[in-house]
Amino acid sequence: MDQGFLGKVKKILTKDISQTFSAESVKNLSKLTNTDLSDVVGDAKVNRIIADIQKNPERTDLYTQLAEQLVAMGKPEKAVDIYIGLAHKVLEGKNPSQSMTYINLGLKVLPDHGPLNMFSADLDIRLGRFSDAPEKYRKAAAYYVKKNDRMTAIFLLRRIKDMNQANQKDLLNLAGIMISENMCNDALGILHPLQEKLRNEGEKSIKEREACLMMLHSIKKDDLNILVELVETRIEMEQYDRALILIKKLILKDPNNVNLLKREAFVHKKMGDIETYAKVLRQIANIYASEGNLVYRNIYYHKILKYFPDDVEAMAVLKLEEQIREKVDSKIENTDSKIKMFDV
Repeated sequence: MDQGFLGKVKKILTKDISQTFSAESVKNLSKLTNTDLSDVVGDAKVNRIIADIQKNPERTDLYTQLAEQLVAMGKPEKAVDIYIGLAHKVLEGKNPSQSMTYINLGLKVLPDHGPLNMFSADLDIRLGRFSDAPEKYRKAAAYYVKKNDRMTAIFLLRRIKDMNQANQKDLLNLAGIMISENMCNDALGILHPLQEKLRNEGEKSIKEREACLMMLHSIKKDDLNILVELVETRIEMEQYDRALILIKKLILKDPNNVNLLKREAFVHKKMGDIETYAKVLRQIANIYASEGNLVYRNIYYHKILKYFPDDVEAMAVLKLEEQIREKVDSKIENTDSKIKMFDV
């Protein structure tokens, strides 16, 4: 008899606890708790709480106990689902403050959770706490970008903009996401006013100005004014390599533009490449010569002589015959002194 009793106990203890609830009851419970619990049914603590919830479905403390147990089991997303469900439930009863309490419990578990932050921001607005909402919308937008749900991110960033709470980073993020979604006209509506504002702010917002111009260039590739402004911005940032790439791109379209060549010469000089600097100065001088502008031609040959005082071409153009003769005589003498009758 004892063996029979112990056998029954053993059978109960070794029973697959996931069979405690039928598939239908688990399905109904998932609706009640706002999350799928099929993969956690089997944990003794979870099952005990679930059994209590089935007996007392209106006891919210049981749901919070279940959420805490899910966090302990490494299931934070499911815990958050429960908190969101509780928040919606009390909100239906027109109790936004209590709803916020549940949302805050969820945010302690997953601070960057998109739906939680969006829900919390909406409640902030409903409760008149307008200054708290934008940062939560930003977090929610970042969450949806990571989830590849860009349209929701656009919606959230637009909410910040409509609240007149959008900073430069918000506007650049919004425009960038719009471009990725081929909403180029909408992006231009944001970028053009921002471009003017950033231009007036000078060095303070130079990185934002570069980002804005890059986006504008990605949309309007044939707009040379944007490209020129981007070049000047990168020079201002001392990003000479990157500026040079764009300058050469512009020169290909307009090879005799002395203003572009002057910027190229300036960049080479800043980079310490004096030989190329002088080579570009020679190009500029030749263009001025072809236009009959001898004053400016001479100015640029003088610039060459400043770094290369032995440059014969520059001296010849500037009619420095005596200096040329001296240079040539010196070279002849040096050459003669090196001649040897026999190799030793």
